[in-house]
Amino acid sequence: MLKHNCRLILASSSKIRQKILQESGLEFEVMKPLYDEDEEKKTLKKMPAKKLAIFLAKEKALSISKKFRSAYVIGSDQVCEFEKKEVSKSKNAAEALEQLKKFNGKIHFQNNAVVIAFNGKIIFENFSQVELKMRKMSPEEIKKYVKFDQPWGCAGSYKYESLGKHLFEKISGDYFSVLGLAIQPLLKFLHHKKLIKI
Repeated sequence: MLKHNCRLILASSSKIRQKILQESGLEFEVMKPLYDEDEEKKTLKKMPAKKLAIFLAKEKALSISKKFRSAYVIGSDQVCEFEKKEVSKSKNAAEALEQLKKFNGKIHFQNNAVVIAFNGKIIFENFSQVELKMRKMSPEEIKKYVKFDQPWGCAGSYKYESLGKHLFEKISGDYFSVLGLAIQPLLKFLHHKKLIKI
């Protein structure tokens, strides 16, 4: 059991991010960011995927940190990138199918940023990029996958933690970054600052 010397808040309503933190033994509260990501993205379309992921992670964390200044607030964001452009999250099965057909047999990237805010300031940030090569699949296979996993609303339109891993022939990078929260750099920081200990 970990000993916590701080109050941790996850500024995210993502179930998979919550699960990653829970499985790491962290005790934390969950709060939805007081920040309209979708509205902001409309004005940030020309921002490169890496900068966008870091910017959004910071804004999410700061939106909570400014209200709860004595807590350590974790913010994270995932931006899918294909042919040097951001790929928006699909809204339904048809859009998910369309995205996966574009990735079919090709390489795309998942850009993940994780930050911690304290007292209204960012005190830690980490960026990681994962390269994913989708195997060549038939339209019928892709359709079956979408029907089973219902991956709309996910970055890249797949659930890697579920059957999504079957779509790929190779990934280069951190597994947890594909899921949406690079846990190792985060844990390293928390231990280094003695905010948690075994």
